Amino acid sequence: MLFSNEEQHKLQDLMSSNEDFAYFMTKSLDGCKSISSQICHELRNPLTLIKSTSQLIETSSPEVKNIKYWEQLKDDIHELELLLEDFSTYNHSNTVNRQNQNILLLLKSILASFQAAASQKGVEISLSIDNEDIPCYTLYSFDRIKMKQVITNILKNALEATEKGNCIHIACKAEDPSNLLITISNNGNPIPEDILPTIFTPFVTYKANGTGLGLAISSNIITAHGGTLTVTSKREETSFLISLPL
Repeated sequence: MLFSNEEQHKLQDLMSSNEDFAYFMTKSLDGCKSISSQICHELRNPLTLIKSTSQLIETSSPEVKNIKYWEQLKDDIHELELLLEDFSTYNHSNTVNRQNQNILLLLKSILASFQAAASQKGVEISLSIDNEDIPCYTLYSFDRIKMKQVITNILKNALEATEKGNCIHIACKAEDPSNLLITISNNGNPIPEDILPTIFTPFVTYKANGTGLGLAISSNIITAHGGTLTVTSKREETSFLISLPL
């Protein structure tokens, strides 16, 4: 959905209070999803043929590697593949399969998977948990696959923004009886000020090779969990705050 976080929450409130409106919106959104999926499918087929043809040409005639723009052609094909993959993911990002599970184990697992890349880059990555024995951590209802996608995407962006000697920190705490907070901070390069207001809008990106869908997908997933995803970015620190209801 091409709505801001605030608009999505307003839409959810309207759907909760009006059954007829909820039915109409559900039907409309399902129709949009179906059309989007079909478009992705129709585009992916010829793209697959283009890629396989280029691979066949390169195998049978290795000298094409010396042709100007050949590598650029392959890069463009790869970027289109990523765009279609992200668009397909975005199309289903507001649907979650929630189960009671341990969210701390997820955070620790993701952190471990990033340690090698962070170490290689000379970046310190750490995790702090406020009162690890709180029951809400071990029996929180969430979609593990999609929550992993959100945190992984934010950490990946953070690692790209940091340089040797910088730090990335994940903090998890239950703010009060109603909110679980996950903060992902780094002291790398800040997000440009003109991008911040639209950072979660589809196809908005400040990276040369970005599709502009990663954070839009992340925002949709958190909204589907009934939470919010916000960001602050200053010269000294950039922080993404995931606020989830308990």
